[in-house]
Formats: sequence, structure tokens, C-alpha cells
Amino acid sequence: MMFRSTYQVVQDTDKALDVMRRASEWLVEIGKPAKHWNPADMNRQSMLKHAEPSEFYVVLVGGKPAAAAILQDSERNQSWASVDKGEHVSALYVHWLAVAPEFQGKGLPKILTDFAAAQAKARGLTRLRLDANAKEPKLMKVYDDLGFELVHIEPEADQRIAFYQKVLA
Repeated sequence: MMFRSTYQVVQDTDKALDVMRRASEWLVEIGKPAKHWNPADMNRQSMLKHAEPSEFYVVLVGGKPAAAAILQDSERNQSWASVDKGEHVSALYVHWLAVAPEFQGKGLPKILTDFAAAQAKARGLTRLRLDANAKEPKLMKVYDDLGFELVHIEPEADQRIAFYQKVLA
């Protein structure tokens, strides 16, 4: 179900981190803690090791932080070398896409990925890319439903990483 209320997407590091922290706590509550989603790491000190403040975006619904992501035009947080085989590919990378628990099931990932696509096009980039835990079929279905194509699965430490991309028209 798509969210029909008034929303806006803004750059706001602290509000984005708030959503990411709440989503990471929810993962722990449901018994699915994740390596890159440790609630103790969802703070400025830890996350600014992975992204610049200007790369944090949040969807506000009625002024409340509802969903968030980091948008980067580099592979800073995940190498795509196994996919690209040495070829340079221009892309906008979506990391730590999160929806606050109380806003789940409302279509907010589509709002964020549509926003990311517009940002990519404005920057002259031709693709959106993201990665996910390949052992999470519900999450992978979300990306499939958003029009992303699974292009590779690769083992990484104790998990398997699913690489997704969407070619922009």
C-alpha cells in the first residue's frame, strides 16, 4: 500500500540516523539482528565513518521521520568489483535504507528509491545500486518489486550479499 499522506524527502543526518536506529532496534526485537545494523552503531560517530552528513536523507511524513537512506555516488561501503569486472559504471548507491517500524508497509522504500533515481539522473548517473543480505527473502522481494534486478550474489564473511541494480531511462 502506497503512503497517501503528505511527505517530503530532505537531507537531515540526525533524523535519518533516528530512523536507522529505530529500524535496527526493531531487527533485534524480532530476533533478526544484522551485522551492519547494530543499534549501538546507529549514531553520528559510527555512521560518519561510512558517509558524509550530506549523504543522509529522510522521508518525513507529517513532519515525523519515517524512512531513511544514505545516497552515495561511490562504492565507499560495498565493492562492486565482482559485478563490474574492472569496468567503470556510473551509479548512485543506496545504503542503509530503513523504514521506522510504525511506518512499515506503507510504500516508503518506493518513495526513497524514486527520490534516489531523480538524484542520480540530476547527477548524470545511469543506475541505482544497492545490496542486501541474500538470506532475507522478504527484503529481496521488496527490491524486486521496486524494479531492481538481482545481478550477483557473493559470499561475505558469515553471510551472502545480494547485489541489485536498476538501470535508469
